Amino acid sequence: MSKLFQDSHFVIERVEQYLSTKLGEYADFNNELNLSATVTVESEGPKVSIHSMNDSSVVYQYDVSDILYWVERDTYFDELEKWNGIKLEEKHYLAVKFLKETEQVPLFLDLIDAIKRQRVAPFVGAGVALAAGYPLWGKALERLAKQIGGEELLAQIKHELSNNHYLEVAELLYQKNEAYFDNFVQTEFRLKAAQEDDRPLFPPVIDLLPTLASSCVITTNFDRLIEKKFDQTKGSSLNGYMYGKQEQNGFISQLLKGERCLMKLHGDAAQPKSYVFTESQYDEAYGINGIDFSKQLPRSLRQIYISHSLLFLGCSLEKDRTLELFESVKQEGHFEIPDHFAFLPLPKPSDVADKKGRLLSLNIKPIWYEVKEHDHSMLEKCLELALDVASKKYSLRSVS
Repeated sequence: MSKLFQDSHFVIERVEQYLSTKLGEYADFNNELNLSATVTVESEGPKVSIHSMNDSSVVYQYDVSDILYWVERDTYFDELEKWNGIKLEEKHYLAVKFLKETEQVPLFLDLIDAIKRQRVAPFVGAGVALAAGYPLWGKALERLAKQIGGEELLAQIKHELSNNHYLEVAELLYQKNEAYFDNFVQTEFRLKAAQEDDRPLFPPVIDLLPTLASSCVITTNFDRLIEKKFDQTKGSSLNGYMYGKQEQNGFISQLLKGERCLMKLHGDAAQPKSYVFTESQYDEAYGINGIDFSKQLPRSLRQIYISHSLLFLGCSLEKDRTLELFESVKQEGHFEIPDHFAFLPLPKPSDVADKKGRLLSLNIKPIWYEVKEHDHSMLEKCLELALDVASKKYSLRSVS
């Protein structure tokens, strides 16, 4: 018996017994209908047509799926299960092929085990929101510089941005025009209406978050895509929030209770006082001389780092204050650090060892994915594969 049929089999069996008994009460009519009715099979639309014995203009039409479901339901579900298996093979073919070719299946299975334990905390970066029309930090700062100071200021900050000095550039622009800076962030990162352009409201990775995250989500993004997605997903509403520099909001207690909660490291676009984007704001949030764990943001981030398996999505994982915090916690040696994971674009062969070694020193295991002509769809494919394997819809053990 098909697994899809098992849960409701008892009830269906009782109903069918009753209907079969009623059908048997009309044996004479049934015999004549079987012998005399005209049946035709069509090539399109409803496949089977039965013409009335009493009025030739009356035709009853049925799809093959309807007939098989109501007449031979066990067979219907057996066929459905086989069809689902074929579709899953087709769906996951490219991701499985890439993981096998790059010898990453064992590491991928480690991530799946963490998902099964419901201890994965997605860490969502700006690369994820790019698909919904939000800019990466460098492009946003370039646009802001041009608006505040024209081509001269833009030329001034481009060298700094090329060296990933985003905090210093943000501080410079903030000091030049604080009000303009805040308004730019509020406007640029507001929740976009679906009709603004031809992009989806929710990028594919955001769509998968309610299934992936059973507890908390962390993001560096200002926008409200994540909140909106969880609000629209039945049974997945968020119970707690921490936006940037917020204090005394009970976030850690909600986290420890296992409630669904969201930490927005850079703050929320609609709340300028929560922003952690400029160098001075970072100092205020994290501490000036090293990481100050008496502050709410570092303390909360440390708690997640030692209690969950982070899964970095759309993050570059280059040197920043967050990685400095993780390094500080690791060097202290006071905590057992769980394994963390990161989906990252496959770098040049000469860079793989250095980047992997740096991340492994922080207990972050990179899972590389292929990018072709700026197409990051392999990330989505790998994530969907992980979720289907974790939920036992698909098996990956045979290819490890």
